[in-house]
Amino acid sequence: MSTNNKNASGGHFAIWLLLFCMAAMIAVVLLITALVVWLAELLDSLIWSTLAVGGLFLAATAGIYFLTLRGTIQQIRDRLDTVYDVARLLKQGYDWVVHKLDFFIRLRNELRRTE
Repeated sequence: MSTNNKNASGGHFAIWLLLFCMAAMIAVVLLITALVVWLAELLDSLIWSTLAVGGLFLAATAGIYFLTLRGTIQQIRDRLDTVYDVARLLKQGYDWVVHKLDFFIRLRNELRRTE
């Protein structure tokens, strides 16, 4: 039960994961191509089959966006607005402190000149 085996295979995990993802994407592209070709056989038109499959994916994309992602994106925007508000307030506080320190430094310099 040595740990050398785990360390040796752990370094190549990213490569294997990348290869797996590439193989999955190639499989999806081939399945979509097969769907277009099959539909072209049924419709006797490659253009119409391509448009039909593209429209199907467009409808699926719109459905996913409007049913699931839209609310999440709005929540992220709200959180970013909060972060921007906090950053603006911090900048205003920093500017106030700098202004006050500048005032006291000038006052000290004026008092030293009069002595």
